[in-house]
Amino acid sequence: MLSPDVFVPLVLVVDDFEINLKLMETYLVQGGYRVALASNGQVALEMARGLTPQLILLDVRMPDMDGYAVCQKLKADEATKGIPVIFITAENSEEAEKLAFATGATDFILRPAHREVVLARVKAHIDAYAQRQSLEGMFRDVLEFAPDAFVLSDVRGLIVQINVCAELLFGYARNELQGVSLERLMLRSTGDGYSSAECRRKDGSVFPAEVSFSPLQTNGGILNMAVIRDVSVRKQAESDLKESRQQLRELAAKREATREAERKHIAREVHDELGQILTALRIDLSVLKIQLANDNPVMESRLQNMKDLVDQGIHAVRNVAVSLRPSALDMGLVPAIEWLCDQHAKHGDSTKFEFQPSEDHVAIDEVRAVIIFRIVQESLTNVARYAKASRVTVTVERRHNELVVVVKDDGQGFDVETIGRTKTFGLLGMRERALALGGVLEVDSTVGYGTQIVVKIPVDTLEGQEVP
Repeated sequence: MLSPDVFVPLVLVVDDFEINLKLMETYLVQGGYRVALASNGQVALEMARGLTPQLILLDVRMPDMDGYAVCQKLKADEATKGIPVIFITAENSEEAEKLAFATGATDFILRPAHREVVLARVKAHIDAYAQRQSLEGMFRDVLEFAPDAFVLSDVRGLIVQINVCAELLFGYARNELQGVSLERLMLRSTGDGYSSAECRRKDGSVFPAEVSFSPLQTNGGILNMAVIRDVSVRKQAESDLKESRQQLRELAAKREATREAERKHIAREVHDELGQILTALRIDLSVLKIQLANDNPVMESRLQNMKDLVDQGIHAVRNVAVSLRPSALDMGLVPAIEWLCDQHAKHGDSTKFEFQPSEDHVAIDEVRAVIIFRIVQESLTNVARYAKASRVTVTVERRHNELVVVVKDDGQGFDVETIGRTKTFGLLGMRERALALGGVLEVDSTVGYGTQIVVKIPVDTLEGQEVP
């Protein structure tokens, strides 16, 4: 049985023959996937936009709109163009296969198709799609909060996007530059790869800069990425870089606080509003079953199926609410971390999780409590995924003027220097969160001897201070 936290990919199957739909549904359900069925091209397009499946299995020959036309429309739609499409058809010809790939398909399966072949192809493309989405999401976050100015432009030289640092450097809001020629920012440059340039700010002032140009492949095509660094005051470069990084950390902290506030609001709305509606619906179904279904086995079965679906919905609502923001956070940092350890102990393998707080309550504002909670959450997730530990200990205590949180495991450990050179995003994100609170994150690990992560946050910033 899958944990409620496990994401199950959704596959949309499109075919005008019901027997083909049912066969593919059987294969996919046996393979552990969720399945949606569409009997024609128009319905498939609507379902693809509404459900955003992780993969589409598409027949070629269908009335009104064939599979090639459906695939073309999917790839022309911004909301669905990234979804992988596998054609599954009895059209055994080189021309049919070429046309499938020309319209944007990622694979081509001939009927009759064996169950193992279908599931292997589906898994391969869903895994690749998930990895691509994850990498693109991490890249966007890194680009947004990079310490240098990033300007993306299309093949015509028109600006598509800039990051926070570019806004600060040039004095423009990003919406002011979208669709504007790159020449508005750069007056003159030399070379195609790494060059010197004269750049102009919104107020008209000109400054020398180093600019690195490189192509960037995206789902929307190739963009030109310019990385721009102001070199007008080389003597102050180090201090300016530190200040810029601090500003970015503060912006990141504000963005994190905003995200958590949104998660909190959405979680409560989902749990209170949608949860109450589903509960009321379940009660009404129970009443109907008592009143109408005593002597009607068919209706009794139908009502029971509806109750089961409502129960699944209630369970899903609870899982979504907990994923967005655990209710334990409302009780404070110590209860929240204790709940987190209990959850890992319940859903993990034989690993033993121990929580050892020095006190039952830590006086800390909600924003900082949430950030520390997320650091511990990321640490425990890494332990569960990679450490192969038998014992994990989490401690929270005050040491003089610091709040110290320690996550220690007896797992396989790793080489800290090697991980540092690879710029692991998990550790980098945790370290940046700690720095945003004026603290530090230390990692001590040796291959074969476990890992210890120590987070130290100054106590004098925990109470009575404005959130960065």
